[in-house]
Amino acid sequence: MRRNLCKTVIISLCVVTVLLGGYSCSDDDPYYPDDYLTEAQVRRMIEEALRQNNEQLNFTEWKIVNITTEDGHWSWDDRDKRYKAVYELAGLNENIYKNGAVLGYVFIGEQNINEVQRLLPYVQSYGDADPFYTETISFDIQYKKDGVEKPSVAFYIQSSDLFGSEEMAEFLPSYNFRLVLIW
Repeated sequence: MRRNLCKTVIISLCVVTVLLGGYSCSDDDPYYPDDYLTEAQVRRMIEEALRQNNEQLNFTEWKIVNITTEDGHWSWDDRDKRYKAVYELAGLNENIYKNGAVLGYVFIGEQNINEVQRLLPYVQSYGDADPFYTETISFDIQYKKDGVEKPSVAFYIQSSDLFGSEEMAEFLPSYNFRLVLIW
C-alpha cells in the first residue's frame, strides 16, 4: 500500500514537473501559445512577402482607346470581299505589339437603352433575311518599325455570302469600338 502511494506521488510529481517546465518555456501571454500567430504577426508576414515580390514584379498596365466609325469611313475591299475602316492607333508601341495584348469590343444597340458590349470578332446570323446570311465584325492591328508607317487598327465587316460593293459602304451603320491595350 505504501509502495503504491509512493509510486502515485512520484508519477504525479513527474507530471507536474513536465507541465510546469512546458509552461515556463512558452511566452508570457497565456492566451497565445508558441504555435499560435496573432493577426498582427500574420499581417506583417503578408506585407513583407508582398513588399519583396513587388520589388521583382512589373505591374500590368492598360490603355483604353475608343473609336467610332462614322458615315463614309467604310470602304469595300474587293480582294477580301469585306468592308474595312482603318484608323491610326497612336497608343500602340513595339512593346505592346510584341509582348502585350489588344482586346477589341464593339457596342451593339442604342446607347443607354439596349446597348451591349461584345468581344470581337462578333458573329451575328440573320435568319429572317432572304437569303439567310451571317455577318462577322472583326479587327486587326498593324505595327510598322522605324516609323515607316504609323501603327493602325482596321475594322472589318464581312457577310457569309461575300456580297458587297463600294456604293453600299455609305449605308453601313456607325459603330463604336473599344480597344484595350494591355502590357
